[in-house]
Amino acid sequence: MDTPDSENKAEETATEATPEEKKICMETVNRILDSFPSRTRRYLIPMMSKIQAEFRYLPEDIIKFLMKELKITRAEIYGVISFYHQFRVTEPGKYIYKLCYGTACFVKGATIIADKLKEKYHIGQGDTDPSKLFTLEFASCLGNCGAAPMAIIGDDTHGNIDPEKTIEICNTYTL
Repeated sequence: MDTPDSENKAEETATEATPEEKKICMETVNRILDSFPSRTRRYLIPMMSKIQAEFRYLPEDIIKFLMKELKITRAEIYGVISFYHQFRVTEPGKYIYKLCYGTACFVKGATIIADKLKEKYHIGQGDTDPSKLFTLEFASCLGNCGAAPMAIIGDDTHGNIDPEKTIEICNTYTL
């Protein structure tokens, strides 16, 4: 889960947007906010959901803009971000690697797969690898215990995986 402290890590690796990119970004955010009946905290969660769907995370500039537009505090926004685990304040990798940690997957080796991903890509739960290719997330259940252990990478489902198969599968995403 991202926290306000994770934004420092993002700032270290983030590249500064050009003025034109910032302008386009803010136009997009304004278009999203205008799609709601009013710019009030009442619509904060659906607004943040739509913004994240557009940008894949909630950049700091947009969080500051929301504070100003909705007349709410940083604490209120981060309260929502920390409560709802789907919100991100750091840019995710190109592919989200969702590793099932449900009972069947856990018993059949999900932790060993997570260890292999940590060894190969230097990522743990919620981390993005240095090349920004993968972000690792743990899921409490992916709903296919018969194929345990399993993972979803991007839009692709992979079952009956093991540490070696996991790396082979990940290698197909690096091409």
